[in-house]
Amino acid sequence: MNGMLGWKAVNLIMNPNRNQNLLDLLANKRNAVNKGQRDLFIRSGDRVGEIGLYTASAPKTARKVSDAVLDMINFEYMACETDTGFIFGGVEYYNEDIPSISLDKCLKAEAENNAIVFHTGKYYQFTDEAGKTHILTCSYGRMKQPNSDTSRGVVDDKSFEIGRFWNMLSTNGTFLGLYYSQETERKLLNDAGIKDGFFSVQVGDNKQDYFYSNGNAGTAVLKSRYDNTYQMYMTQNEIIFRDYEPGSVFRVGGEEYVLSEDRKLDIPYGADIYDVKWPPRKQA
Repeated sequence: MNGMLGWKAVNLIMNPNRNQNLLDLLANKRNAVNKGQRDLFIRSGDRVGEIGLYTASAPKTARKVSDAVLDMINFEYMACETDTGFIFGGVEYYNEDIPSISLDKCLKAEAENNAIVFHTGKYYQFTDEAGKTHILTCSYGRMKQPNSDTSRGVVDDKSFEIGRFWNMLSTNGTFLGLYYSQETERKLLNDAGIKDGFFSVQVGDNKQDYFYSNGNAGTAVLKSRYDNTYQMYMTQNEIIFRDYEPGSVFRVGGEEYVLSEDRKLDIPYGADIYDVKWPPRKQA
């Protein structure tokens, strides 16, 4: 027993800083090497609020948020978000100091050759039916309300609806009609410069092709569906038109087409085959 106590005494003499180190740890002090550095512990996910990433208090705070910091808040994949704001480079920016996005930084949604592309890292402005302007960002492959707004508690339902519209179109707009009237669909497409016929929508890396129809199949018809329907008109004509006399006049997309003797319609590819006015059937 005495030998053990003697060993401990020698150990303390040989390690004079041991007790002080223990006290420093208990007092949560940082040594010179780690001072000012963030202590990271990553559980899962990719956002600070979701992954259990914790940081030491930022050594400095800033009242002014520059355009560069505003862009980092809205587009950085690993934005360091806290309960009160964001931290970048050891500087904390409080939510109440974060400004709204200026319209000068926003692009208008404009189609070129009936194709619209929303580029990652850009701001876009939209005008609703009431003439109110809404700002969205293209980030993480989605159109969404800016983080700089939502972090301040500014939530805009209309912005969400506009963003969801373009997000659905960029992947699969089959069920667009469950959320939007045809009038709303056409306004959003028309405002972006989309015209009748084939068009495409791209958000980030997501892209999908459609046919703009004025018929009863919805406004945005997947191009693959259009191709299948057109092929049916061309190859299944004897079944589709068997109840109509040769010479019958059909209106397809506002244009007239006459049924031939072998019951075929010479419909060009790209006609609105979902907007058809059928003639009377032949008499029994």
